[in-house]
Amino acid sequence: MSAKYEIPFQIHTGDAKIGGSNPLLLVDLIDANPRTKFELFHGGYPWVGETGAIGMKYPDRVWINSVWLPTISYTMAKRAFHEWLDVAPSNRITVGGDDSTAEGIYGELELTRRCVAEVLAERVDQGDLAEEDARQIGKNILHDNALELYPSLREHV
Repeated sequence: MSAKYEIPFQIHTGDAKIGGSNPLLLVDLIDANPRTKFELFHGGYPWVGETGAIGMKYPDRVWINSVWLPTISYTMAKRAFHEWLDVAPSNRITVGGDDSTAEGIYGELELTRRCVAEVLAERVDQGDLAEEDARQIGKNILHDNALELYPSLREHV
């Protein structure tokens, strides 16, 4: 149905229900649905490396959403962003707010912005990334990638 209606299939991975939520368990589903776009929530925490590998293998139809990850573990989130930027296209990393209150969403996004900025600044400082490229990647992760995945949102921003 997701492919038919061009709506991404969102899946909560890791985090809430640890048993049976390793993102690697989704590979058969992803393989079986080549026209479906998948968005993997929570970055697959605690399996962030596995999530990155899935993003690398399926760069045309898997997006990694870091929702809640910096709130759960800021250290793990930084590691995840570094890893994901090494192995997956940066235009396939998204952020979101999976909370029922505006304050919760704001807090999550503020931590995520800080985390992404720190990771990109570290890459610039190490000489791995030009500052201009880091700014564009940050804008993509924090804004543009979601609009690519959900084009109907464009009229609301």
